[in-house]
Amino acid sequence: MDDLMNRIKPPVTRTKKPDEAVCTYDTAWDDVPVPVKTKPKAPVSAVRRITPAEAEKKKVMLTEAMKGIAGAVIGSIPGVLLWILIGKTGIFAAICGVILAAGIVAGYNLMTKDNTLSSTVGIVICLAVVIVAVYFCERVIWAWELTDQLQRYISATSPELYALGEAGGMDRSQIDTIINENLLKEYGFSKITFGECFSHFHRVVWMLGLNEKYIINLIIAYGCAVLGGFWLFKKASY
Repeated sequence: MDDLMNRIKPPVTRTKKPDEAVCTYDTAWDDVPVPVKTKPKAPVSAVRRITPAEAEKKKVMLTEAMKGIAGAVIGSIPGVLLWILIGKTGIFAAICGVILAAGIVAGYNLMTKDNTLSSTVGIVICLAVVIVAVYFCERVIWAWELTDQLQRYISATSPELYALGEAGGMDRSQIDTIINENLLKEYGFSKITFGECFSHFHRVVWMLGLNEKYIINLIIAYGCAVLGGFWLFKKASY
């Protein structure tokens, strides 16, 4: 009888605790919104825009700088010519550095009468022109001298080379060809001219072992020109 009553008695249902509850959704999976990644907004630039007045001022300063460069280059021409002519005579031409610098400073000041540029800008412009002008002068003088030296050397050694060639059954044209080939191999050119020596200047100086002498001479020339130009520029600025 008890066994029968147990079979008839309804089963005891167990209530789930809140933490054991099963979450259910009434919404289908297709309806669940998917989060979309968005790029963060770029920060607003804090750079201030240039006003028309400021743009005009920069344009004026650029124009003045170009005028100053042109004036310095034009002003360097007399000093460059004098430097080269004196250097060609064999005199130490670095003494012309002050004259060269004076022309550069005078040309710069003449073309920038409005004085809208700072003295620092003026010094940089004049210094740059001085450096280029001095290098050009020294390269011209040295290339001129190297051309003369190489031509004299070839002229002095050619008779001996011709004699040796004739003794070996070679004519002069063949000797000249050998000389030109050796020149081309050593110096990069076969005809000794000023243009070739100027174009291959550093190679010629290196092959003749004159690097140290050239660098010392160039440093002295730069020193004379830069010191003279700086003193003249400062004097003209006050």
